[in-house]
Amino acid sequence: MFREALAPLVPLLLGALRAQGAWGVAYPPADATAPRPAIVYLHGMWSTPEEQCALLERTATSFGFLVCPRGNAPFGDGHMWKGTYASVAPRLHAAIDAAAAMGPGKLDASGGGTLVGYSNGAYFAAEVARSEPGKWTGLVLLSMKLELDGGLLRRAGVRRVVMAAGDRDPVRDGMKALAEKLDATGLAARFVSLGPGEHPLPPDLDARLCEPLAWAREADAAVCRTH
Repeated sequence: MFREALAPLVPLLLGALRAQGAWGVAYPPADATAPRPAIVYLHGMWSTPEEQCALLERTATSFGFLVCPRGNAPFGDGHMWKGTYASVAPRLHAAIDAAAAMGPGKLDASGGGTLVGYSNGAYFAAEVARSEPGKWTGLVLLSMKLELDGGLLRRAGVRRVVMAAGDRDPVRDGMKALAEKLDATGLAARFVSLGPGEHPLPPDLDARLCEPLAWAREADAAVCRTH
């Protein structure tokens, strides 16, 4: 009886929370009436999840839990990602576990998650996708020179890849060419602009990535019209 009485309040309680710790930061979904997937964001060098995840909070939480692990290696005033998949996986899984604890049963970990990575974090987002077959169907990779094998990603269950960079970012042309190459191999891929800037993320990242993130997730982009 008590549990049934509280059930309608779960979405409201989740929406008021943000989990934070040594593992990183996690935000609950805007709509928690049903289990939602994880959208995991790996930040770049010199940065922190607190600093960068706020730029994507509104868009990501429209689709699921925004989970932002803290880099596994100190770097300047922040952190970075270093090593191999085995090195970064503990941080990633600790952050996902912390997000799941925000609302037991509300984080859908059965597959269909999305990995987002910026700069140094983009390289490791692709590594995680290749190393955890069946868990991640979408990749959103920002501002990083990469070499990716479309066949390996498809075999890992990735269905869509977004590449994005600022118009004056030195890696822009390479990322655009890689998106075209992946798409030609049969892995749905596209390139989007992050605006006229260089390597740093733009302050309007939320608005610029809403439709591309919806596309990567194979989700309805109608929510983006309100951003």
